[in-house]
Amino acid sequence: MTTIFPQLEAAKGPFTAVPLSQTNGIPAFARVMENFEGRKHVHISTDETFIVLSGVVYLDLESSSVRLGPGESYTVRAGVLHSSRVPGRAELIVVGGKD
Repeated sequence: MTTIFPQLEAAKGPFTAVPLSQTNGIPAFARVMENFEGRKHVHISTDETFIVLSGVVYLDLESSSVRLGPGESYTVRAGVLHSSRVPGRAELIVVGGKD
């Protein structure tokens, strides 16, 4: 069993990733992002799912942006160029994006 809340509360800086588990080789992380803007990248063979616990996360895709709030999720399919940005602070779970 993993308890993530103390680690999320203690997170400082623009990006913190707390490893949760791997299922069939696919990683899952709890993340805290604060005033963060990630670089554009692509995962060749794995999808990446973002599940927002708190705050707001923007996923910038090839031709659009998706805004996610608490309780919302979105899956970026393998092969899609994307990045994430967070104004303020957000806590989320990210599954996949292995490569």
